[in-house]
Amino acid sequence: MPNIVFTKGAVTFTFSKGRSFPLYDPGQINVVTDLSDGGQMYAYDKGIQEKLFNLAFEGLSQADFDNYDDFLLNTIVGPLSTFTYTDEDSVTHTVRDLDTKNPLKATSHESYAGTIQLREEI
Repeated sequence: MPNIVFTKGAVTFTFSKGRSFPLYDPGQINVVTDLSDGGQMYAYDKGIQEKLFNLAFEGLSQADFDNYDDFLLNTIVGPLSTFTYTDEDSVTHTVRDLDTKNPLKATSHESYAGTIQLREEI
């Protein structure tokens, strides 16, 4: 099973490890809800579906951390730009990174873990 690849223009990098289980990539609908002062619930279906990808990693290397950090801060600039995410099944998705700071944290010397959140563009 191939590892995850991020691509934006000529910039491409592959994570050295696959993501951690359990995998959780929920689809969801956007239904706006609110309560009136009398307690009546109102719901409005905006008719937009979205797919979220939660890329949980453990034991990533220093190079993985540095590559992702550079990609996040300098190439895509957080959620500003879309890019191509190629998953473990070699399926490509046009996504935005929902992170505004690097979610990977050091768990030991030169070993990182965390969850990168992506939203597929509809």
